[in-house]
Amino acid sequence: MKKLTFILLLLLVLFCAELFCSKYLGISIRPHGAPLNCKISSDINAVLNCINTQYMKYDTLTAGWNDDLSARYLNARMKRFYRNSNMEFSPFTSVKPCYGKNNCAVTLKDENYRIDTYRNLVAYVKLNPETSSYTYNRGDGKWSNLMLPKLWMFRRSYKFPYHDIVIGHRNGKDIFYILSMEAVPLAGSYDLLIGSITAFCSETDRPKGKKYICGGYRFYLYDNIRSNAKSFSLSLDRRQNPEHILVKYGQASYQIKLDD
Repeated sequence: MKKLTFILLLLLVLFCAELFCSKYLGISIRPHGAPLNCKISSDINAVLNCINTQYMKYDTLTAGWNDDLSARYLNARMKRFYRNSNMEFSPFTSVKPCYGKNNCAVTLKDENYRIDTYRNLVAYVKLNPETSSYTYNRGDGKWSNLMLPKLWMFRRSYKFPYHDIVIGHRNGKDIFYILSMEAVPLAGSYDLLIGSITAFCSETDRPKGKKYICGGYRFYLYDNIRSNAKSFSLSLDRRQNPEHILVKYGQASYQIKLDD
C-alpha cells in the first residue's frame, strides 16, 4: 500500500512539474516540446509574432544576457540569408536517380546520410539535427564541406533529425540545395512546421572550388507532429537551369519558385 501511495505521489509531482515548466518556462518532457497557446492562421506573420512573444516570455526567466545577444545576432543573419517563399501544390517527381532506393539514404562508416549524384558530383548530408554535409568531385578527386549556418528560426523548436540534398546547375554554377525542418508545437490540432532551404554555389573562380551561401528559402506548413512527424524529400523540376524547388512532405507536395 505504501509503495502504491509513493508511486501515485511521484506521478502527481511529475505531472505538476510538467504543467509548471510548460506554462512558465516552455520546457516539457514531451519529445516535441511544450505546446504554445497560438492559433493557426493564414496570416503566418501573426502566428510567428505570437510564437516570438511566448518564447520571449520564457526566455526572460531562463536565458542570460549572452543568449539574448546571440538570438539577436542569429535573427539578423537569418534575414540576410533567407526569405519567406510562397508555395503552390504541385506533383512531386524526383530528379535523383536513387530516389526509389530508400529515399537516397546510405550508411558510410556507421554514419547515415542522404545523397545525390549529378555528372561528376556526389553530395552527402548527414541524418542528424546538427547538419554536416560535403561534396566529392569524381573528376578532380576533391572533397568540399558545406557548413550550414545553423540558422534555425527558433532556438526552442523541435529539430527534425534528418535533412535532404539535391544538386542543380543554374547560371553557370553548380548549386547544392539542402532542406532542414523544424516544428513549433501549438495548442490544438495542428503545429507549425518551418522548412529552410539553403543554397550553396560553387564557382570555378573560387579557390579549391569553395562553396558559399548564395540563397535561402523559407516556407511554412501546418501538421500534427505529435502524432506523426512525416518524412520529407527535396528535388528540382529539372537539373539544368531549374525554375522550381520541389518539396514532398508526407503525401503532400509543393513547388517554390527559384530566384534568379
